[in-house]
Amino acid sequence: MQLKSIILALATATGISQANPISPHQGPTGNGPFTPAYYTTDSSLDGHTLYLPRDVPQGAKIPVLIWGNGACSANGLDFLNFLTQIASHGVFVISSGSPGGRGSTNAQMMTRAIDWVTHSTTKERYSWLETSRISVSGMSCGGVEAYTAGVNDNRVTTIGIYNSGLLSGNESRNVVPKINKPIFYFMGGPSDIAFNNVGVFFSNRRGKDTLTRKQGERDYQLLPQSTPTWKGNLDVGHGGTYGDQNGGKFGVAAVRYYQWTLRGNATAASFFTNNQEANQDGWSVESRSLGNLRVSPI
Repeated sequence: MQLKSIILALATATGISQANPISPHQGPTGNGPFTPAYYTTDSSLDGHTLYLPRDVPQGAKIPVLIWGNGACSANGLDFLNFLTQIASHGVFVISSGSPGGRGSTNAQMMTRAIDWVTHSTTKERYSWLETSRISVSGMSCGGVEAYTAGVNDNRVTTIGIYNSGLLSGNESRNVVPKINKPIFYFMGGPSDIAFNNVGVFFSNRRGKDTLTRKQGERDYQLLPQSTPTWKGNLDVGHGGTYGDQNGGKFGVAAVRYYQWTLRGNATAASFFTNNQEANQDGWSVESRSLGNLRVSPI
């Protein structure tokens, strides 16, 4: 409840749109090799939005991304450009919240999505699913939800934290040192309210911060030395570039992340292992133990 009250205080930062009728192919298509991608829903998983390629080539395998929105928003279209771009590169994305939905989300919605996508009935319907490779990721509040849903679930193979981190030092010290699966951080630089400490913060009536800034950076430092991890800061603030065409520079970095950790693309891995492309895009980076991350291509 404390997390909800804090995050919802910033709900206007991302906005929650009114529900509107949709068609399965509405919106951007992305520019990846599985273009066009689109968003839709499935009646067997209510309260979620699916992003996927429209045509999956015979024999192709598509891994899974479970996504949590900023501000705990239950609008599955809040990250439309960003998530469609990821889907167009061969990832099946399940976002918490229905298209145009209202209200707020929780980590249990992510777990429900994992249960659904790994169920035999779902795998029969989407025969190209590769459910041995699942990322749980999210932005701001969604990042906190990703920690909760992803750290102790053995079905989750990698965690993506965007403009986020755990809310208190005690929570970080209790959770982060136990993480042994790959975890990547995508932050918005010193002006990002999650840069040092908290996924969100707000001001009291006197205009002073009620929470100190110590989160994404703190979590990164507390990880075990053997855990494959990468942390990038792009100096654009807490809002990232998610709403830009194809998700902007955050979209580029995220596509490389999922291409490597879910699809085993060695070319995409170079974005993180030699940092030349990341640096050219303006990312300031740190990494540890990436040599321990080995993913066979699909």
